[in-house]
Amino acid sequence: MRAVLFDIDGTLIKLGGAGREALARGVASALGRPFEEVLAAAMEVDFRGRTDTILLEELAGRLGVRVPALDPRMVAAYLRALPETVARSRAEGRYETMPGALELVADLESRTDVLVGLLTGNVREAARIKLAPVGLGHLADRPGGFGDDARERADVARAAVRRLTEAGIPPERVLVVGDTEHDVSAAHAAGARAVAVATGWTDSAVLRACGADLFLPDLRDPAPFLHFLESMDLLP
Repeated sequence: MRAVLFDIDGTLIKLGGAGREALARGVASALGRPFEEVLAAAMEVDFRGRTDTILLEELAGRLGVRVPALDPRMVAAYLRALPETVARSRAEGRYETMPGALELVADLESRTDVLVGLLTGNVREAARIKLAPVGLGHLADRPGGFGDDARERADVARAAVRRLTEAGIPPERVLVVGDTEHDVSAAHAAGARAVAVATGWTDSAVLRACGADLFLPDLRDPAPFLHFLESMDLLP
């Protein structure tokens, strides 16, 4: 058995700003601040490869507030807002699936020797909501790593690898697919392999230079990905 863990935002889908808006609405609701003020602050936050814990901390900090990790009020308000912002993004044509991503997931899920899951900075329920429109919400129930697990991305990856090890899949048989250098470094910190795919917001040159085991411009041609997956057992 091997495991393939996908990042969400920029790797499987793009929400067209729905996630940022929902997070801003959650923070605004929890703090009693005007939404426009919080959204303006959120626009200054780099969301790439970050966990929800860090995003909430940074956004609140820009508003002059210190919050505990995954402040329950903010998370609850964020999760209440997210289905509406995702639905509006879809209705307005801003919700996108990344080229070849859904087809690759379907191919992998049809196999009996691959466990498909997630490695994401999103809390588990946010992952479910974001992926539900494309029929992948069930991936949130698989062994993987989520923003609920830890503050730092590398620790989220370590949590995922622990779960998979308990399921009989060792770290060297775990392949992480992400669109940022943070996905790559987190995977390697946990002893897993990493594929960098240039469908997100990170410059291709950065991804080529970040030490990924495999770089792909997108997932439309699954052949290089599948070849690498099959060769993992032969790698040092």
